[in-house]
Amino acid sequence: MPHIVLAGSPDIDRLANGLQATVYRWRRSVLKTTGWWRRQDDAALLVEGVVVEYSRPLHPVALVTPHHADTMVCLWPAVTVERTPAVQRWLALVAAALRRGGAGTLVRTNLPPELLEDLDL
Repeated sequence: MPHIVLAGSPDIDRLANGLQATVYRWRRSVLKTTGWWRRQDDAALLVEGVVVEYSRPLHPVALVTPHHADTMVCLWPAVTVERTPAVQRWLALVAAALRRGGAGTLVRTNLPPELLEDLDL
């Protein structure tokens, strides 16, 4: 499962306030963040996206949750979506937006380095 771990425990309210609806073009794909919701107990955040590759839309959802003393950003397992490079790049863009909103630096990831090279993680 593609994932990114950022340093520090998440303040879900602050992270949610730092997100914005965005559209990026990456290679031959369009990566869009469309919405986000806090879980009722404020312990997790779901981020909705649309990734269009080759005229085919994919609808990933990222789960932002505490992971030990850090913050985990991964694809929500309840939504089946292909884990293409464009979907993984969208996940990295979500992590970069969370970082700009106050999340910590990159601790570890299983994404290829070329998907992260120009992001401030």
